[in-house]
Amino acid sequence: MSGFNGIPSGPNATDMKDPMETQVTKKRMWAALVVAVALFGGVLGQAATAQAAFEFERVGVSLTGSDGQFTRQAGAHPDFTFSFEVPSDPSPVIGGEPAPAGPLEAPHSVTLDLPPGFVGDPTGIATCDPIDLASPGTGQAVCPAASQVGTAYVFTTEEHTAGVYNIAHGPDVPARFGFNVLGVVNIIDARVRPGDYGITSGSLAVSQAQTIRSVDVTFWGVPADPRHDAERKEGGGPPRSTDAPRVPFLSAPTSCSSTPASFTARGDSWENLGVFDTRVLTSDLEGTPLAFEGCERLAFAPTLEVAPLSTFADGPTGLSVDLEVPQADDPDGFATAHLRKVVMTLPEGMSVSASSAAGLGACSLAQIDLDSTDAPTCPASSKIGTVRLDTPVLDEQLQGEVILAKQNDNPFNSLLAIYIAIKGPGFYVKLPGKVEPDPNTGQLTVTFDDNPQLPFERLQLDLKSGPRAPLTNPGRCGTYAAKTVLTPWSGTAPVELSTPITVDQGCNTGGFSPGLSAGTVDPTGGAFSPFLLRITRNDGEPNLSKIQATLPPGLLAKLKGVPLCADVQAATGACPVGSQVGQVTVGAGSGPSPLYVPEAGKAPTAAYLAGPYKGAPYSMVVKVPAQAGPFDLGTVTVRNALNIDPTTAQVTAVSDPLPQILQGIPIAYRDVRVEVNRPDFTINPTSCKAMAVTSTLTSATGQSANPSSRFQATDCGELDFGPSLKLAFKGKMNRTGNPAVSAVLKAAPGEANIAKTTVILPKSQFIDNAHISNPCTRVQFNANVCPASSILGQATAHSPLIDQPLSGPVYFRSNGGERELPDLVADLNGQIHVTLVGFIDSVKGGVRTRFQNVPDAPVSKFTLKLKGGSKGLVENSENLCSFTPKAKVQMTGQNGKPNNFLAKIATSCGKKQSKK
Repeated sequence: MSGFNGIPSGPNATDMKDPMETQVTKKRMWAALVVAVALFGGVLGQAATAQAAFEFERVGVSLTGSDGQFTRQAGAHPDFTFSFEVPSDPSPVIGGEPAPAGPLEAPHSVTLDLPPGFVGDPTGIATCDPIDLASPGTGQAVCPAASQVGTAYVFTTEEHTAGVYNIAHGPDVPARFGFNVLGVVNIIDARVRPGDYGITSGSLAVSQAQTIRSVDVTFWGVPADPRHDAERKEGGGPPRSTDAPRVPFLSAPTSCSSTPASFTARGDSWENLGVFDTRVLTSDLEGTPLAFEGCERLAFAPTLEVAPLSTFADGPTGLSVDLEVPQADDPDGFATAHLRKVVMTLPEGMSVSASSAAGLGACSLAQIDLDSTDAPTCPASSKIGTVRLDTPVLDEQLQGEVILAKQNDNPFNSLLAIYIAIKGPGFYVKLPGKVEPDPNTGQLTVTFDDNPQLPFERLQLDLKSGPRAPLTNPGRCGTYAAKTVLTPWSGTAPVELSTPITVDQGCNTGGFSPGLSAGTVDPTGGAFSPFLLRITRNDGEPNLSKIQATLPPGLLAKLKGVPLCADVQAATGACPVGSQVGQVTVGAGSGPSPLYVPEAGKAPTAAYLAGPYKGAPYSMVVKVPAQAGPFDLGTVTVRNALNIDPTTAQVTAVSDPLPQILQGIPIAYRDVRVEVNRPDFTINPTSCKAMAVTSTLTSATGQSANPSSRFQATDCGELDFGPSLKLAFKGKMNRTGNPAVSAVLKAAPGEANIAKTTVILPKSQFIDNAHISNPCTRVQFNANVCPASSILGQATAHSPLIDQPLSGPVYFRSNGGERELPDLVADLNGQIHVTLVGFIDSVKGGVRTRFQNVPDAPVSKFTLKLKGGSKGLVENSENLCSFTPKAKVQMTGQNGKPNNFLAKIATSCGKKQSKK
């Protein structure tokens, strides 16, 4: 008869060819046969009469133990038979003549889905060369007896018997089997299907050149068992023995359930291609349910080694996981139970490293495509590790990758998940794993559940190492433990393993010594310039928890015209753009390459000016969108109270506690940078004395450090200094009278600020002791409960840095005995609170008031008005209308320049009063 695609296969097909030509012909014929099998799916047939759709008349499976009886033992090595029959026309007529009975429709392809866990191991079985299976010129296979794994019975017009052989194959399928009936090769490919990763065998079909009515294919559980010797033959030839070792080939599932396992058969015909008859088989040919039992007899003794790839404390690390599951290979015993579930809990302190997110990608559900066995299309940047798998059912070691899943676009809709994607011959196994970080500690638990019911001997997984490694070690040296629970499909007790993990390098001695650097970009005295502050922390030291920084005197901000972020907005960082005064950069993670936020293309950070907070007149809201790599952890908002010293006007920023963990991801602060860069906002001092930005930094473990950064303005001597002061007495000008006193100071913009001011009144003036008997004590002053009798007058200060002037009462305040007389204190309130203290004494017979510690802040106008009359502080010793009183004024600028002059004191004397 003719072979496939018209290629001759009879004994005389090559009689006229020389040996070399014969060999070439064989190779060409085999190539054509393989192409044809790939195109048409296998065994061929021809129908006599067509019907509406193909259907099976009979289809079934059977499992037989070594005793020849049906077996339901889980993990056993039974013989397996699959058979089908198609309806036939008992009395066909072709060309008006009676013809042999044939199928109503010719089978085109038949496939069978084995239940999950039903697997074959062809690696211990010899293989047959595809050319020997085709065996051109013989009409039957000439494969070695050791390669036979079963028998096929094909009924056309009569029954034909053929051996089923283990066929050498390429990388496109994990296993291939075949048989030769009357010179027509039938190929059965074993493929791994998506979803449950069970085995689908097919196509088992028939050629249109043959009339096929039924097929029975049996695979032997132990092919070299002597009990198969009688069937170890080809066609009508004699039985053949084999000296191949007795190794198991088929293994029943290792899962026991009251629900029967199911085999699914599908078939279509040449007449109705693609219209399948599908049968789900849950019992054997005798009607016995295919529910496996005896799982308690199966072995399951896995071992596990887990080790960090770096042992530096608080350093980035990869992780090596080596899991072994010894596989039983006794042909008279049972297979090892397959691994169903892995739950691994890493030690507390070993957590996700924020450093790993830089440049990291993630794989979406569409890219991993879990519902197929095709190669994933995940970006290379999402691959965070490698996998190697040794399985007894394949000769070669399988290679794969660990892939980071996309946040919330994964099977668990979770922040963290990973995939293991392993490439096999013609398929990919893709396993999703859920990664659950403890929200309070960051401790990681990784779970792979419902793993494929496929055997493996060893799985080696390595998460990448280096500065961008996905994990970080605990912060202190010691021996920790990774705890793992391994559950078999057999339903027997899980195996719990504890693996020690040692961290013994870069051990933290408990120190906390963060660094601080700060200053303005342009330190020119009195100039506006952006201000920068940077805090750094060393690896291995406790994490940063709280920041308090005090600016040097005179380093101020122009609050005028800046809208404030409201409290409701400040709570979430949703402040208006108009209130923004700068931005921040945060470097987080372990190792030499921390992750810096914001990354290019991500949401920007911002620092906003807000109103009163925790007793401070102003606050700064720092907003950091926690976006890095493929992750979005939300927005971190930290509010900082901006306290202003009432005496020096120095600003001290006190942060709220910094968040230590976000959604289970620890934030290891390594580098915190604040840039206040609003135009014309931050202004330098007008003093060029050496100063410093000081700080108190607190760690998460309660330690504190006080790093400082030297600060000094420049070119202060270039600033002019020439404020004016006008003094006036009003009211009682006569001797023993108590005039009201008025002082108005004005300063030109751009000049150095006042550091000291001394005013010495003429000798005609002295302090009226009758009015100083009830000064305000410091305790009363601090509690804002000064008696009314201690109020001497009012003061108002105008500054270009604020929207509204500061004003408030002027008190006579006791000084605790430091000076003979109480102090003159202007208590100025408004957008900020400033107290201006004047020391009162007598020098050379004149009353002297010295303001020795004037804040280095620009003041355009300052007005001081003291009461007169019965509440006046100053008393005349002579008639002021009889002469022109003058005061000696001594001023010193913050840049050291003096401004001394005699100031005429205006009086309220008229012509009559001056005559008197």
